[in-house]
Amino acid sequence: MEQITLISFRAPKEPALCEEFKVEHAKVLEDFGILNVTKCSGEWHLDNDCHVIVAMHPLLGMVGGIRLQLDHAGSKLPMELAVGGQDPRVGEFLSGIRELGNGEVCGLWNASRYANMGVPVLLSQAVTAISVQAGMKRMVCLVAPYTKRHPSNNGFVMVEEVGDNGAFAYPRPDFKGIVMVNPDTHLLSYAHPLQRAVLMSLRLRPVQTRIEQPGRAPLEVRYLLQGNSDQSQAAAYQYIQEEHRRYFGRVA
Repeated sequence: MEQITLISFRAPKEPALCEEFKVEHAKVLEDFGILNVTKCSGEWHLDNDCHVIVAMHPLLGMVGGIRLQLDHAGSKLPMELAVGGQDPRVGEFLSGIRELGNGEVCGLWNASRYANMGVPVLLSQAVTAISVQAGMKRMVCLVAPYTKRHPSNNGFVMVEEVGDNGAFAYPRPDFKGIVMVNPDTHLLSYAHPLQRAVLMSLRLRPVQTRIEQPGRAPLEVRYLLQGNSDQSQAAAYQYIQEEHRRYFGRVA
């Protein structure tokens, strides 16, 4: 069975992985003839509130990645830089939820050498799972129509009050981007019930191995999502695991 590992970290902690992320992401965008996305991504690799997840294959190396960036006052999220010029209501919407603890899921990519295995699905799942650790009570994303179902499963809904019922001509005039928000990352009230159970499991045990099949074949996925936890959170996870072992003889 194919194996893959998803690793999370704060961007400044892993400069080499961030650089590889940038290079591989740029290759994917070039394959689609898109050159303007990385230009507006900013210096995210220096931001301690930027959380990165990469997908590592034992033979093919880094085959996918995604970022979660906290919205800071005085700066603009990639979404506003990308489509805010088309509709000022985008900036107004983001400003309205900034103080609630909002972040943007962005920079999602999957290398063509490992296509059709469902890596974007796994990354979207993982980034939603770490949102509470990362301090995000809300999350926004800008996605293509054909990927909309993935964030929807994780609790995202369309922001219909911006653009054309939430849609924009982006990243090219012949492409469409859809603005979405996860209004409740803590309880995941809008997530599919089965998916909510998976996300809660990943939060309870950020280090675990699962058999997943988001694409054409099953994968043994090792999640290493503890990189965003502080020491107290790590101790809490350890305590929970010990209690499960004591009462159930295994980790739940």
